Amino acid sequence: MLSKKIHMLSPVQSDATAELIMPGIIDSHVHLLGTGLAMLELQVNHCRDLNDLHRVVNDYLDQFTGTWVIGRGWDQNKLGFELDKRLLDSLCPERPMLMYRVCGHVVAANTQALVAAGVNRQTDDIPGGVIKRDDHGEPTGVFEERAMELFEGSIPVPKRELITSALDKAINYAHRYGITGVQTDDLEVVGDYNTLWSYYQHAIEQLPLRVQLHHRIRALSQLQEFSYIKKQQPDTEFIRVGAAKLFLDGSLGARTAALLADYSDQPDTRGVLVYEDAELREIVAFAEQHSVTLALHAIGDRAIEQALNAIAAVRGADSPGPVKHRLIHCQVTNTRQIKRMRNLGIIIEIQPGFLQTDMDWVWSRVGTDRLQTSYCWRSLAQSGLVLTGGSDAPVEDLNPWHGIATAVTRTNQAGEPARGWNRPEALDLPQALTAYTAASALLMGSDFGSVAAGKWADLAVYNDFDCDKLAANRPNRVIIAGQTVYQR
Repeated sequence: MLSKKIHMLSPVQSDATAELIMPGIIDSHVHLLGTGLAMLELQVNHCRDLNDLHRVVNDYLDQFTGTWVIGRGWDQNKLGFELDKRLLDSLCPERPMLMYRVCGHVVAANTQALVAAGVNRQTDDIPGGVIKRDDHGEPTGVFEERAMELFEGSIPVPKRELITSALDKAINYAHRYGITGVQTDDLEVVGDYNTLWSYYQHAIEQLPLRVQLHHRIRALSQLQEFSYIKKQQPDTEFIRVGAAKLFLDGSLGARTAALLADYSDQPDTRGVLVYEDAELREIVAFAEQHSVTLALHAIGDRAIEQALNAIAAVRGADSPGPVKHRLIHCQVTNTRQIKRMRNLGIIIEIQPGFLQTDMDWVWSRVGTDRLQTSYCWRSLAQSGLVLTGGSDAPVEDLNPWHGIATAVTRTNQAGEPARGWNRPEALDLPQALTAYTAASALLMGSDFGSVAAGKWADLAVYNDFDCDKLAANRPNRVIIAGQTVYQR
């Protein structure tokens, strides 16, 4: 039997005779409960035209009854058009309907949803968000960034049975691909950190998984509340208190990622900054004073600049501080910012799977010059920055091997482009595997993430590991704390 911890014995106690034993994969950025719920909701990510959309929505409406219809995954780059109120009214005229773009930073709403949320022509714009309007000032049904908050009080909170089912589905899926730990942001689903903790505690009693729970915040008052929770809530063997998560900007696909210069394909647009500079500095100052790690969603170079400026202003210089904050995504940057990240001791959370989706159109958003320092994982690693690997599921597939393969090959699932998209920025396989194991483990603790004496036996066993077909790799057995949780 594999012992719970790996001890320095001779021979090492193990019943594994496989070709390869790896540390379990740790997804450093995921919405695990959201991923499970997405498996139970309307999914339109495979739709390529209006006929596809009508067929998928009609099939869903025929099968599922209820008050609200929540869907996810639409992408105007695939469909050739954006969803709005008029289109959703034709798809679902009788029930409130919200359709989230694949990135999660834009939602389209039908008329019934607008009525339920009390949104109309008189509704004020929200700082850090955009309500798209027609020439008469009427909402078109498209809401970006913080404007999506207008619906939060109207959408029914999922019942315990649904949350239990969603977590079971997501954890089983994670085990199937060798994931033994996650750092997850799910607070928006239930609205209360302690309630979320109890849901996860119940789930992992049945299906073990190491979980670090982040706390989504929008204002200083919420950070102050989380600081208190962090001091009161003791970590357990499997659940640990995570970081305070903030969105600084949006996504490239929606053109809401904040850029220093105009979007190349929309010269009057530079994206959306969610916070004013002074507000963010105040949040960073409190976090540094109270030893709270911030996980800052920053895709565009303007959002990255704002984050670095805020941290440096609080510290008085571009230098390490008492807390290692994290930048999530960090997709469009530049060499000067990379140097500042290193000097400030920032940890970078990358999601290589994004490139599979983005490579066909991102050049049109950022242009040739900025493209050279976009998704620049090798440059980040060579500068001395710690990179951690994640999926951001349900935005991308939770399967980590898609991300690992993309990090190494810089190609999509069809193997294109043959020479790799900006191939010099590819990671080598050891770098990619480290990002998804030992580096991600550093954010949760030092007692797992590698195969070493004294570490927890969180392992994935592969009988037929293929370095040339990384995306196809599947573990034959997954072990957490010495217990087999999955066997193929």
